[in-house]
Amino acid sequence: AWDIDSMTEQLLMSTDEPVKLEIAQSTPEIVQVKLTRKLHQSTLTQLISLQKNKRRIDFATTIDWQERHKLLKVAFPVNIHANEALHEIQFGHIHRPNHRSRPFDADRFEVCNHKWTALVEESRGVAILNDSKYGINILGNSMNLTLLKSALAPDPVADRGIQTFTYALYYWTGSFGESGVVREGYELNCPLIRLPGAAGEASIFNLDATNIILETVKLAEDGSNDLILRLYEAKRNLTHCILSISLPVNKVSQTDMLERFQSELPFNKGKIELEFRPFEIKTLRLSIER
Repeated sequence: AWDIDSMTEQLLMSTDEPVKLEIAQSTPEIVQVKLTRKLHQSTLTQLISLQKNKRRIDFATTIDWQERHKLLKVAFPVNIHANEALHEIQFGHIHRPNHRSRPFDADRFEVCNHKWTALVEESRGVAILNDSKYGINILGNSMNLTLLKSALAPDPVADRGIQTFTYALYYWTGSFGESGVVREGYELNCPLIRLPGAAGEASIFNLDATNIILETVKLAEDGSNDLILRLYEAKRNLTHCILSISLPVNKVSQTDMLERFQSELPFNKGKIELEFRPFEIKTLRLSIER
């Protein structure tokens, strides 16, 4: 169903249906513009949001998709000059060219990304974030995210019906290492959940390096009730950091990804000193007082 041919870009379809824009919300904290339009047989509604003190524009999209053999993409032509784009993959990112000067680059006219893709200059950059759309192509300074495809084989009703998703445009000044693109990608995909309770305030885990991501907190697979933490370095930098833990921990050990013991780590006054190589993944096992 996702067999896209290179000639697809030469088969653009126009649409003359009018676009309706209205202010959905306007407060000192957030402004939202509601966009409604027809796309041939489909109806698209978007809430375009900009929050105070944020450098991210969100496009919360609902579409009743009723097309056949059509590919829906959104394009952001930006004024960033770069020869490569950065595409997030699991536990890191990869550089891919944004040109087609070589035959194997031309063959990769669409590639995958996870939560974000970015174009970066020395002192600024821009990223397209998404919460569920993993096909993208970057050509020059045009960032083109694939939203929907309506193939008829093997499923004749693939993608048909109501679809909801959000993508976002994020811009920063400064180096890529100073950017918040990794955090913004996580915040879009894993929004804060608030529930009523009476537990007070606490930070259970804290890292003093923004490029070290605590990706997973879970119970050990062996049924021991130990906690497993999985962390990784996200920006290709050698990093020394301190992990602070407020739980009553007896022992901390480093394991492989199958949670098999490798070494015991010093744990002093709730703090662990860690060193990460670029893109390194670490798995820690915490034995908790019961």
